[in-house]
Amino acid sequence: MDWGEQTPVLAALSHPARVHILREVLRGAGAAAELQAIDGIESTGQLYHHVRQLTAAGWLRTEGRARYSIPPERIIPLLVIIACAQR
Repeated sequence: MDWGEQTPVLAALSHPARVHILREVLRGAGAAAELQAIDGIESTGQLYHHVRQLTAAGWLRTEGRARYSIPPERIIPLLVIIACAQR
């Protein structure tokens, strides 16, 4: 397997705001208005920039208008990556 193909998927997790977005979605906040309240998200444009990056990498999916969820098959991989990144 060419590990280089996984770079965009991992790169999507490289910004603290994106990790916070995923954490909040896992906690049940799926609406854009709820995600806008996350520390480090200064504007709607910034939120949608991060959401687009996460969606393109497969970490988020759109659930109707301005609602997001993590695909069930991505939850365990996400948690493993986060757990393995701890020092």
